[in-house]
Amino acid sequence: MADSRVPPLALPAALAASHSTARTSDSVMASLCREVDAIRQRSRVLTQAMARCQNDGLLQRLRRDLAQMQARRRELLATARAWQRRGAADPLGMAFLIEMCSRPLPC
Repeated sequence: MADSRVPPLALPAALAASHSTARTSDSVMASLCREVDAIRQRSRVLTQAMARCQNDGLLQRLRRDLAQMQARRRELLATARAWQRRGAADPLGMAFLIEMCSRPLPC
């Protein structure tokens, strides 16, 4: 009896390459959005800790950490805007990333 299983279809090389690029692009975009969200959450925790802090040395460190979070958010925003100007593969995802980066951090 012959094997009745149908072999999987192979994608043409050009389509496979674009599919792979889209998947990589999607995962990069998702990763950056997750990073912005993590920055926002960390900033909220830092702000709350600063409100309760009674040690000057620790307060300075918390302020430095918060400043680093703000700098990273600005860096991500500048990068996202540059990608958008170059014509990003996923304009909707890029717009979402820019929106996420544009929101001020909790203070």
